[in-house]
Amino acid sequence: MKEKRTQEDYYIESKRLRAETIQIADALKDKPLRFTITNVITMDVEITKSDLKTIVSKASRDNKFNAIKNALAQDIPGFLQKGEYLGWRTIKEGKHQESAYFAYFDREIGVRIILAMRKMKNGGPYKPYAIIDQHVF
Repeated sequence: MKEKRTQEDYYIESKRLRAETIQIADALKDKPLRFTITNVITMDVEITKSDLKTIVSKASRDNKFNAIKNALAQDIPGFLQKGEYLGWRTIKEGKHQESAYFAYFDREIGVRIILAMRKMKNGGPYKPYAIIDQHVF
């Protein structure tokens, strides 16, 4: 019989996956990952150490979601390829002034998970900003 995981189990797993993602991020320190992808829209994407650290540092109260989010942060290109484009939103007044707008991609993995990609102003690339759940979206 399968043992039910507790919030403490998910907390430990979340921290382990966060540490793995930070190691991946360290490899991007002086050489960001750059690629172009088309999934409804065409995006020139740049992923830096700072981007991945920002994503895994945004924790919700749900440790299971945090573990899933931290695992998905390890493969942003895969998320973008497999995700469904939901659309875009302008930025909130006074926030994210370096960004032109946010584009959103959705994945269903037992729970609905959304990747927020910010389009940088002045023709800059798209950059991953957050992986959120349907309630935050």
